[in-house]
Amino acid sequence: MLLSMSTSRICIAPSIEGGPAAGTARGGAPESQAQLATRLSLPLWPSEKVADEQCDFLLFYDNACLSLQQNDQGASGPLCVDFEDATLTYRQRHSRQPEAILKALGAKHGETLRIVDATAGWGLDAFVLAAAGHRVDLFERSVILHALLQDGLRRAAASVDERLAVVAGRMTLHFGDSSPRLKAWGDVHPDVIYLDPMFPERSKSAKVKKNMYLLQQMLHDEPPTETLLRDALSLARRRVVVKRPAHAGFLEDIRPSFQLTGKSSRFDIYLTRNSGAG
Repeated sequence: MLLSMSTSRICIAPSIEGGPAAGTARGGAPESQAQLATRLSLPLWPSEKVADEQCDFLLFYDNACLSLQQNDQGASGPLCVDFEDATLTYRQRHSRQPEAILKALGAKHGETLRIVDATAGWGLDAFVLAAAGHRVDLFERSVILHALLQDGLRRAAASVDERLAVVAGRMTLHFGDSSPRLKAWGDVHPDVIYLDPMFPERSKSAKVKKNMYLLQQMLHDEPPTETLLRDALSLARRRVVVKRPAHAGFLEDIRPSFQLTGKSSRFDIYLTRNSGAG
């Protein structure tokens, strides 16, 4: 997910029981409903000025976690960026072999890379990279996703789990499109740029994870920048790694240097001109 608000109507709903009223739970008391609405320039809901059907999505604090939920009778429950999620924790502590995404980096044993995740989304891949010891800059151009990530990192940094706080400390969140921001860095080039554009191949099915489907619905009119890969290739010092559905075409029709293929997805690896240096 790569600066503008989606045409989807998003409203700020009241916190549910256990939200701000829970005091300092889960990393400190979040802002009030009115403060959140002001910060993100979004309407309050419910309100005399905003009818229920005018809100496609609701943003609110659920037990101190900033959460997003589709405003539909049959919608699934709210989602938030939660780096303390039990499934993610288990995945990190009990993996028998390196994650495919780590193999795609091409890092030497014990080497720390500076990585840019140019399409941060829910931040899960960036977390995996940071948990492996790398420094990760996350870029997100969606106002809502940036707010969700910011809240998730806030709670992770304040966690009683020291390991989680250390990992969060390796992650730096930026708001906006990655290409112009990276060009402004001048001679500072990341070792690797990671891209996971979710358009256009994924659709609603049992194979699409709940969090990805929610983003597809919210950001349906915000496809990635047309030159996302070309820009990344001009900026990365070593390589660009692109995550794609297993049977999808090449991003921007550019053939990769090589691939790592799995059952449902693959990593297309593009070596840059400077990949032989350092």
